[in-house]
Amino acid sequence: MIIYDKAGNILLDIEVDDTSVRYKAIKGENSLTLKFSLAEHVEVPLGSYCVFKGETYSLMMPEDLTMNHRRSFEYTLVMYSEDAKAKRIVFINPVDGRVKFSFTAKPAEHLQMFVDNMNMRDAGWSVGECPDHVEITLSYNSTKCHDALVQLADELELDYWFNGKVVNIGKLELNKD
Repeated sequence: MIIYDKAGNILLDIEVDDTSVRYKAIKGENSLTLKFSLAEHVEVPLGSYCVFKGETYSLMMPEDLTMNHRRSFEYTLVMYSEDAKAKRIVFINPVDGRVKFSFTAKPAEHLQMFVDNMNMRDAGWSVGECPDHVEITLSYNSTKCHDALVQLADELELDYWFNGKVVNIGKLELNKD
């Protein structure tokens, strides 16, 4: 596994333990837990990232480090996909900056507001699939972007998912065969 720093330079090229795991759930967490050992200490800064199965996972919390001996360091890195950033960003009305407001619109407009909020802090977000539906009213009160998306999906009784920085809402069916 290759781990890069924020600038895209290779920080580590390591062999991870068999206990490393990716956890990915529909309407849920998408994380990668890497466990490995090194003979010397290496600082893995926040913002470091790796690419696994075409998805980018970033380090958003400090690594868990255990020193067994002065030449034996065990690391546990929990890295998150791009959509985890939505759990940290407050959903605001892009027109006037209010955090407490109601919005009546079609789902595509609600989803576009989510994308606009994400792009204010982290460029590159876009709308993917979204059903055509009647207008709905949702109320927000210091809501995080992730919670706003969950609220929209629950109101429509649909799933949401991410493909990198593309957010989708609809019925997600995998492995139907």
